[in-house]
Amino acid sequence: MARSRRRYLRGFGAAGALAVSGCLGRAARRRPADLSSWPPEDASTELSYWSWQHYWRSQAEAYQFEADLDRIDSETVPAAEQYRRLADGETPDVVTLPTRLFERALAADLLEPFPPDAVPFWPPDEELHTHDESLYLRNGEAYGVPQTPMTYALAYHRERLDEPSSWDLLWDESLAGRIGMPADPVLAGQTAALYTGQDPDDPDDVDAVRAALREQQSLVATYWTDWNDCWRAFRDASVQAAVLPNPRMCLCSQDGTPVVEVAPTEGVLYSQNTLAIPRGAENPYTALEFIDWSVEFKTGTNAMWNPREWPLEPHRMLDEETREAYVDAAADAGIDP
Repeated sequence: MARSRRRYLRGFGAAGALAVSGCLGRAARRRPADLSSWPPEDASTELSYWSWQHYWRSQAEAYQFEADLDRIDSETVPAAEQYRRLADGETPDVVTLPTRLFERALAADLLEPFPPDAVPFWPPDEELHTHDESLYLRNGEAYGVPQTPMTYALAYHRERLDEPSSWDLLWDESLAGRIGMPADPVLAGQTAALYTGQDPDDPDDVDAVRAALREQQSLVATYWTDWNDCWRAFRDASVQAAVLPNPRMCLCSQDGTPVVEVAPTEGVLYSQNTLAIPRGAENPYTALEFIDWSVEFKTGTNAMWNPREWPLEPHRMLDEETREAYVDAAADAGIDP
């Protein structure tokens, strides 16, 4: 689909400013599903958004100047915390969630739908390694759009270690006190499932996952909530191996940190960095314009993984029984949800 250029500049002289100002109250009460044409009419001049990715959040602040907004509030919020805060009733205008947490938010009715036929950013870019479009659709409405593919890869210190080929590295006793694991119990459990040779979405031996996480516990230096804290620990080699997100977007690939991310032969979880609008967002039309800008903005780097060369396992929302089994197994290793 050829995308139309969005309407960024909102200043039309004093009369135009008064007209926009007079519509702000109405814009705050609109819902994305009300959109009938592009660009949206009566979009506000404020926006708030959350991203788990520090560098993308910083880059996206440029949208304030692109769109001539009066105010933009951005916050770096770890992905799992985004879901918890949405469930507690917080409502930024835009969130960026990996697939599993996007699906959980959708299932919990925490997201606003928008009409896919009325926005220029639908359907998603076919060049992305996306999940099926039906994942984002319900009853003819869309609830999110993938921005970039991402994985939860095996990261290693390129100056201290040889390139690994297996998740065994995260259970290597010679690295005791220098291993980083996610504090997310499901992600940690799925990593242990891959290590023990199981399907991470449908493990047949959760006791083996439990035993692996407990065995690993004494080796782990940090159970990270914010991936960037773990990334920084690679600089002084206090962490030398970890599970880290690897989106095909600007990360730290050129900041000198000696990190390389690889896909073990047992497989690696893949997901999508997904843009969505929370239920009750105050500035939904501005959010739609921001999403349109975000999916076109150059996010890639020269250090991108090739999704067609890595052994990928979909990182999707699990059934409740499997999720609870992972949470329970992780709790035995001190990993709280």
